Amino acid sequence: MFIQTATTPNEDALQFIPGVPVLGKADESTSSMRTVEFTSPREGLKSPLATRLFSIEGVRGVMFGSDFVTVRKEADYPWQLMKPDIYAAIMDHFSSGRALLRQEDETRDSMDVGDNDSEIVSEIKELLESRVRPAIQEDGGDLDFVSFDEGSGVVKIRLRGACRGCASSTVTLKHGVEGMLSYYIPEVTGVEDVGDELETQAKKEFDKLEAELKMEGKT
Repeated sequence: MFIQTATTPNEDALQFIPGVPVLGKADESTSSMRTVEFTSPREGLKSPLATRLFSIEGVRGVMFGSDFVTVRKEADYPWQLMKPDIYAAIMDHFSSGRALLRQEDETRDSMDVGDNDSEIVSEIKELLESRVRPAIQEDGGDLDFVSFDEGSGVVKIRLRGACRGCASSTVTLKHGVEGMLSYYIPEVTGVEDVGDELETQAKKEFDKLEAELKMEGKT
């Protein structure tokens, strides 16, 4: 197996392309793909490959796409020291024939239009799915729709994968996503990324659980 790498706008994120299907497209009628992201070792327990990758020092996040694996790292860790272990983890996994996920993720995609979604929310999701998501996924990232506040007109999204923590994401949001949404939907006045906020909350919960487990081990 020959694993290729592709750079992303985020210097602390790389795409690793194993040359075999990873997740595949969620829907052949769209140009977007299904993605699954893990932002902590605890989340990574859902996948044998993610668990292996999180065991590599410096790995901060893992995302699976149709035919790629995006790995995010801590800024202080150089890629040249991490790549051999990442290559080995990916190669061993796909050579073994093991399932990518320990249990199939049955959660609904955030872009799916629900029965309770308003007309504006449905339009926002459609634009994000058809006009924004494919371009972001090409760079090894993705985004989730979080909410729309009809009072303030603010759309909250969560950038994932290579887009998380990327310096250019602010420009992408303001001049790309926000401009496009407000052009088609005048009710939209702004777009905010709450990804770091949600990740911080998840990390606090993980640290709390880890501390509780250590205390139990001492008793």
